[in-house]
Amino acid sequence: MKLWIITSCKTFDEMNRILSILGILIILISCKSTKVGQESDFKMEDDSVNLYAFIGEKISVIEFDPNKNNIRIEIDSITGDTIRRVNYVMDNGFKNKYIVVKNIFNDLKTDTIEFVAYDHYGRPGFENYKNVILYISLNKEKRHYYHQKYQFDPVVKTKNGTWKGLNGESIEKLFNEKKKGVLTSRGLFNE
Repeated sequence: MKLWIITSCKTFDEMNRILSILGILIILISCKSTKVGQESDFKMEDDSVNLYAFIGEKISVIEFDPNKNNIRIEIDSITGDTIRRVNYVMDNGFKNKYIVVKNIFNDLKTDTIEFVAYDHYGRPGFENYKNVILYISLNKEKRHYYHQKYQFDPVVKTKNGTWKGLNGESIEKLFNEKKKGVLTSRGLFNE
């Protein structure tokens, strides 16, 4: 290529200009590709933390009655009387199914995930977006995943294939804000 540039250039100044432009283009392309690689590859693992964060694409959000089958019958050990215990959930319940587009924190090891979510104010806000970062944990006793109440970040895929928040934030920044804030205050992470 250098030979072609040298032979097709009429002056030394013309050759310097072309080489300068090529140098600038190479620098810009290499900076851009480095940034894209860093953002799109963000993922953390820590199996000691009961949290899974992932970019999800909505399949379904279906409301259910969290107070159905909430009566527990017990026998009083002293009197032998039958005790009827009723627990009431003050939230709306939702069964959710999402495609796991990209794992961000810990690996769900599946391409779709089902989890329950509870919302005191009505329907969950995350259902209004096609793609969101969702934060869920595993209830080991009941063997199902549940949503970390009210925690999600809407995201969009950019033209170059990376994911960003609605205000242009990186996935890493969105996750770390939740980690340092509400997820630490809920005891999932140490301060």
